[in-house]
Amino acid sequence: MENRSHYIQERFPDKKHQINRLIAENSEFLALSEDYDICVTALRYWAGSTAPEAETRVIEYHTLIKELEGEISLYFNCI
Repeated sequence: MENRSHYIQERFPDKKHQINRLIAENSEFLALSEDYDICVTALRYWAGSTAPEAETRVIEYHTLIKELEGEISLYFNCI
């Protein structure tokens, strides 16, 4: 099975057990995990880009990541 929680586990290392459980049991959390992974990957891409729109994209993805972290944190409080 591919690791769909790498970046969440990197961000919340003390929640690894909860993350793995939520991914296995909750399709909505799995989707959040996948979205988070996509956003972090995109942020890292744009942070290293010299394209004219890079700065704007970095800001957008940083904002999305913070929003996803908020949603993810809500799940930790529920289990």
